[in-house]
Amino acid sequence: MADRLRRLVHELWEEDDPRPAARILGLALAPAELAFRAAVAARSGWHDRRQRPGPSIPVVSVGNLTVGGTGKTPILHWIGDWFRGRGVQVAVAVRGYGRDEVALYRRWFGGEAVFMGVDRCAGVRAAGEKGYRVALVDDGFQHRRLGRTLDILVVAAEDPLRVRMLPRGRYREPIRAAARATHVLLTRRTAGRGAVEAWRERLARLAPGVPVLQVEMTMGDWRDLAGNPAKAPGRDVLAVCSIARPRAFAAGLRRLLPAAHIELAAYPDHHEYTAGDVRALLARRKGRAIVCTDKDAVKLIRHRELAGHAVAVGLRAGGEPRGTLLTALEDVARRL
Repeated sequence: MADRLRRLVHELWEEDDPRPAARILGLALAPAELAFRAAVAARSGWHDRRQRPGPSIPVVSVGNLTVGGTGKTPILHWIGDWFRGRGVQVAVAVRGYGRDEVALYRRWFGGEAVFMGVDRCAGVRAAGEKGYRVALVDDGFQHRRLGRTLDILVVAAEDPLRVRMLPRGRYREPIRAAARATHVLLTRRTAGRGAVEAWRERLARLAPGVPVLQVEMTMGDWRDLAGNPAKAPGRDVLAVCSIARPRAFAAGLRRLLPAAHIELAAYPDHHEYTAGDVRALLARRKGRAIVCTDKDAVKLIRHRELAGHAVAVGLRAGGEPRGTLLTALEDVARRL
């Protein structure tokens, strides 16, 4: 029953035209959605009237309107690498809801550079006291107590155009909230050009004046579970993930490995793998390579029996920051 309910919720969240069973669930969740919308509107109005104190060091917030699946984590990595390439010490302030993200940021930026806690204001303050020059705030768009230098909103072209808010859909805020961003990054993995243009038109209408930059998300950069360079698998694959959009992961692998048969083993977002999960995966493997995401690798590495059987493939933002985003980042770096 729990698995069936999870599948219905996933369909309701992902599909603009779900099947009848999912639509019935949506009707049952409609009162809760209305209550959530009212609470979000009241909270947003309160913050709109409130003046936020300036941060102790420049803050670049990277967030989204939905619950996962936009490419926020690799975008933060992309921006952090841009600063580090110019000799700027960056810290990451993260809530730590998904321990996989914390572990991944520690792998990318070093353990001391990651400040975990519900209060991102305290994390930024601690980063400044430790001598970091810029704080990157993970999932900071709704954390409005915190002043920020740049407020970057990540929107996936794969996001449903029809806004269903929690718990009926994946949206935490309506799309018009994009108007308070300094920049919108429209990421694309599997969406067609029509979806991209539809999002551009909607953002132009609901957030006029906010620059929108399209960023192509690409899969590649093969690693073992410890993060060391590895070779792409030369055989069929069991694709393992616990992310918001498992089907996009499988589709990306099919493009990378067109000759391989890809079977998807998807778990709930931020799932913590147990010894039983790993035994089941090894039994299911049947000689195939296990391929997971970066976020899954930092959790699966604890299971030594996977050594030699599993590799991870990264999701990266293509190219370099450009246009108005590049200008804004250069301005932050210049003022340090």
